[in-house]
Amino acid sequence: MRVVIIGGSHAGIAAARHLKKIDSNVEVLILERSNVLGYIGSSLNLYLEGTIADLEKAKTATVSQLMAENINVFIDTEAIDIDTEKKEVLALTKMDQKQRKDRFSYDYLILAMGSSQYQTGFSLQSEREITNYKTLEQAQQAINTLNKVNQTAVIGAGLIGFELVASLSKLKKEIYLIDRMDNVLFRYFDKEITQKLLEKLPDNVHIILNSNVKEVLLDKNEKVSALILTNDQTLSCDAVVFAINPRPNVSLAEDDLAVNMDGTITTNEYLQTSNPFIYAVGDLVSINFNETASSIYVPLVTNAYRSAMIAASNILLAEKIAFPKVQRTIVTELFGSYFASAGINEEEAPYYGFKVSSLTKTYTRQDLLAESQTFELTLKLVFDAKSKQILGGQLMTNQREQVEMVNTLSSLITMQADLNQLSTMDFYFNPKLSLPLHFLNDLAMEALITQ
Repeated sequence: MRVVIIGGSHAGIAAARHLKKIDSNVEVLILERSNVLGYIGSSLNLYLEGTIADLEKAKTATVSQLMAENINVFIDTEAIDIDTEKKEVLALTKMDQKQRKDRFSYDYLILAMGSSQYQTGFSLQSEREITNYKTLEQAQQAINTLNKVNQTAVIGAGLIGFELVASLSKLKKEIYLIDRMDNVLFRYFDKEITQKLLEKLPDNVHIILNSNVKEVLLDKNEKVSALILTNDQTLSCDAVVFAINPRPNVSLAEDDLAVNMDGTITTNEYLQTSNPFIYAVGDLVSINFNETASSIYVPLVTNAYRSAMIAASNILLAEKIAFPKVQRTIVTELFGSYFASAGINEEEAPYYGFKVSSLTKTYTRQDLLAESQTFELTLKLVFDAKSKQILGGQLMTNQREQVEMVNTLSSLITMQADLNQLSTMDFYFNPKLSLPLHFLNDLAMEALITQ
């Protein structure tokens, strides 16, 4: 059997490796249009912070590693057409300044083309001056731009934008973070958490909400000089960085396969497209979220890996695996604190038809013995107002080890646990490590009493 995978990013590599793990005899081919495999998209932040010294090393795999695993890799090879009747992929391969056409036959095809950042509505020259950084090449160009400027505008106060701003703030540049919403990190956190985040902002970071970019102004050298916002404010800046959620790269398949309204490829629960011999994974698909009975687009690396392994399993194994509901679980570090979230937040709950209650509490003591240790944990539970089923959870802490609590919350939400179960759940106790009553036990009990 031959499985061809279009795309050599996280999902494509994970699918290839899982196929070989299941059956070492299956022939696996990866077609990647660039010469980079598995680039980690957030590596620009790590570089700016000095965590890594070379963006070139920010990859999850190399060609030689995959070839050693008997995975055939074709870099600089762009798939340009899929012949679903002949079960062939037509591709252009760059070779010594020339292009060669190749056809790759398949028994099964996995689409893993990923996603791209984009912007529209500006002049062509303005778009050329707007900085993106999802790919390795874009990130390298972004470094050159950001090192030269003093005032930077970052568009998008979501997770992507805030992580970039946190990294840039350490370079002592003036930064403006702009978003059309009335709150930051709106997908993941409610105001009890985001207010604490905003209190930690350094003086060189400025937040502008309820507004968007209307026009990018260029100077006589056709470089960015200012922005005009939709609130008619003019903002002087030397660079504009787009840090918005990317969109799926579906142009190759949209004429042959069913596509959803949000631009993702339509799949069944097994990640099979409208063509039974073609699967779609990673940033190309939307996922079933929480108890909402809705599919949403969440381009996270964790979803890329899981979807890739599920698709590979469903191609080779007799017993099929359905892609489960996910909780949009995330963790980030911003301005010296850790933030984590799973499930729905209170602000978005009405949009999904839920009537919820919540409780937020801040803890300043981590264990029974060390009273003087600096410790802070703000924990929020979101739950159904009637059934008390847990629907979401958020936390902010200065302790790295407390972040793992979000995985427990994610599991509890998936298991449809309620406050009664959580209030009596069995957690360990050690006087040097913890309090007799776990934070989650305590918060659940208080929610049952007060709500």
